[in-house]
Amino acid sequence: MTLPFFLAEPAEITKKTLIADLMTPELTVRALRLGLIRVSDLARAAAENRLVELNLSPDESDALKGWLQEKGFMKTRKKKTVKADDKPLPPPNPQIVPLERIKLGLGLDGREGTNRASDHIRSLEATDDLSALKAWLAARANNRNTYGVYRKEAERFLLWCTVEREIALSSVGLEEASGYLRWLEQLGRLDDSEWKKRWRCPQSDWIGPKNLPRDNPDWRPFNAPLSQPSRKLSMTVIKQLFNFLKKTGYIIYNPFDQITNKVPFLQGEGAPKEFADRSFTEEQWSMISEYFEAQEDSERHARLAVILMLGKGLGLRASEMLQSRAGWIVERRIDNETITVIEVVGKGDKIRRLPLQDEQMALINHYLQFRGLPGIGLCDADTPLLASLGRGRKTVLKEGQARVTALSRSGLYRTLLDFLEECALHVEENHPMDAAKFRASSTHWLRHTFATTALKQMPVNVVQNAMGHASVGTTSRYLTPEEGEVAKAMRKMKAF
Repeated sequence: MTLPFFLAEPAEITKKTLIADLMTPELTVRALRLGLIRVSDLARAAAENRLVELNLSPDESDALKGWLQEKGFMKTRKKKTVKADDKPLPPPNPQIVPLERIKLGLGLDGREGTNRASDHIRSLEATDDLSALKAWLAARANNRNTYGVYRKEAERFLLWCTVEREIALSSVGLEEASGYLRWLEQLGRLDDSEWKKRWRCPQSDWIGPKNLPRDNPDWRPFNAPLSQPSRKLSMTVIKQLFNFLKKTGYIIYNPFDQITNKVPFLQGEGAPKEFADRSFTEEQWSMISEYFEAQEDSERHARLAVILMLGKGLGLRASEMLQSRAGWIVERRIDNETITVIEVVGKGDKIRRLPLQDEQMALINHYLQFRGLPGIGLCDADTPLLASLGRGRKTVLKEGQARVTALSRSGLYRTLLDFLEECALHVEENHPMDAAKFRASSTHWLRHTFATTALKQMPVNVVQNAMGHASVGTTSRYLTPEEGEVAKAMRKMKAF
C-alpha cells in the first residue's frame, strides 16, 4: 500500500526509519513539530489517536493506521463487541449538571430551609445552600485531590436532594440521610422497571460514560454502580459537610449523626482486594520491564521511565508525582555521608527524604534533555519532573500556589494505562491472566508494588517512613503472612 501523502517507499522500513524518508516535506514538518521523528514515533501517535494533529482527514488517518499495521508497526486491536441490547444514552436531564452550573430556584436554594439556624448564631456568611457548600470546599479542600473528591460527593448529594427528592440541602432530615445510602446501594443495580417503582428520576439521568469532560452534554454524576468502599467514602464526606455547616451555625443539627457509620456489603460484593492483590508480582514486573526496554527511545519513552521509577522505585503517590519539582532533588548530609535525595511533599505537607540512586538520577536527566532543559542542579528549581509532551514548559498559575506541572492527573492516568494496555496485548497470547491484571490496574498499583517489594527487604517501620504512612498499621496491610502459609500448604494437597 502506497499512501498519497508518502514519497516512494524505501525497500526496507524499520522502526528507526525517518519519517522524512517517507512523508512529503509538508507533512514531515508537521510531524517534526509534534516531536515525531521515526516510524516508531508515528506508530505510537497512531495508537494514541493523535494523527488528527497532522491535519489528516479521517480517511487518511485510517489509511495510515492500516499501513502501519500491514508493516507490523501496530497490532490490530480487537474490536469491542456491540451487544444487541446496547442503547444510545438518553437526552440529559437539564437539572443534573456539574456544580459550577447548578442554579437553585426558590424553595430549593435553602434560604428557607427547615434546618436553618438563626442568623445571629451563624458565623458563615453564606445565605443559601450553594454558597455554603462552596464555602466548605474553599475551607476544607486544601489541595486539588481533596477538592476533586469533596466536590464530586457534595455535587452528587446536592443534585439528589434538589432533583430526586425536591428539597433543599438545608431541609435534609433523618429520612433523607438514611435514604441516600439506600439510593446509592440500588443505583445501577436494579432493572429500570423496578427502579421506577422506587425513585423519581431514571437511572440514565445519573449514570453515563466514564471520563467525560464536565462541559460535555453526556456528562453524568456517576459512571457505574458504587462499590462498598465508594459508598462509605460518599457517606463520610457528606457527614463532614454537614458537620461543617453545623459548627459554623448555618444549620441547627446534623441528621447524619443519627445514621450508623457502617456501610454494609451487598450480596455478591465480598470484601475489597487487599493492597498486595493490587500490585504486580516479580514475574509480572519483569514482563513490563522487558516490554518497556524493547521500545524506541523518545521523549514519551523517557517520561514513562520517570513515571515508573517514581511510582514503583520510590513509592510516590500520583499526586506527589505531579507536584514533584527539580528543586525537590537536593544533596543532604546523612550519617556523615553526602547523598542525593528527593524531598517529597506528601499528605498534610509532610516531607520525607528518599535517597536517589545514580540510575534514577540518570533517568530524570535523560528526560530533561529530551525537553531541551539542563540537568538537575542547573535547571529552574520549579521545573516539573513530569510534563506534557508540549515540551513541558506550559504552566498554570493558581492563587497561593507555585507553578504546577502541565501534566494533569488524567494525563498521567492515561499515559500509564495506555502503556499497560500495550503490555497486555503483547503478553495475552501466552499469559492471558497476566494481561487481564495489567488491564485492571491503575497508577496506584505502582505504589502498591513498591510496598510489597520493599517489605521483603526492609523492616515495616522503615517502609512506613518511606511511604509517608501516618500509621504502621496501614503499611502492615501489605503483609499477608497467614495467606502465604495457607497457599504453600494448599499446594501440597491433592486436587480431589
